[in-house]
Amino acid sequence: MNPLTEREFYDRLAEFFDVMTDWHSRLAVELPFIETILARHNARALLDCACGTGWHAIALAQRGYRVAGSDASAEMIARARANAERAHATIPFAVARFDELPKTFDERFDAIVCLGNSFVHVLDDATAEASFSAMRASLRAGGALILHNLNYDKRWSEKPRWFAVNAGTLGNRETLVWRFADYGATQITFNIALFTKNQGAWSVNVQSTLQRPYQKSELGSFLRRAGFCDIAFYGNLKGEPFDVAHSGDLVIVATV
Repeated sequence: MNPLTEREFYDRLAEFFDVMTDWHSRLAVELPFIETILARHNARALLDCACGTGWHAIALAQRGYRVAGSDASAEMIARARANAERAHATIPFAVARFDELPKTFDERFDAIVCLGNSFVHVLDDATAEASFSAMRASLRAGGALILHNLNYDKRWSEKPRWFAVNAGTLGNRETLVWRFADYGATQITFNIALFTKNQGAWSVNVQSTLQRPYQKSELGSFLRRAGFCDIAFYGNLKGEPFDVAHSGDLVIVATV
């Protein structure tokens, strides 16, 4: 089975995305640190440039920020719009890759957030450089980027294969989402098995896409070449220090 493109992968995953994510717990952990960084940069106008089904953008809008959202997946954006409408949050959402941001949004933002290990879908140097340059062009002077990846310095060494199973219901169907990885010479094949139970019988669909395991030094170099400065590294979205051997995440805060 050939890996799907990023857009194909998340278009197919969109229906299950809110089942596989405990948003209440995740937002409770992540928002305090995000808001600390936003306050440090006097940021009120924000762009969530890998917004998925929109819940970070919605939560920040409910806290009084002016928020826009983008995602490469049209299906994710459709669900983000529906979630925002149900939450009574007014947020402009657009379908856009990272390198399309300046031509998608007219304004320059105070801050951009790129969360959920999203940048790993940028597979080549040229697109990585174009993506960070586009983010920089979408920020005002003094604006901040908050980038959240997994810690691939650690993961590329240990190569963990299996990840947690998430369970929930989708309509009247019992659903399980199981994530696992295959490691190649330079890239990771990220797989999701989607189990659904209908009338007592289980069926499964497996879909795969490629990821690039960016390490700390690579991301720092790309950011500096794009014109970012004051680059700080954290070990998670609680703001704990980055430890290359132990941190699960790599969170980068950079300014322009």
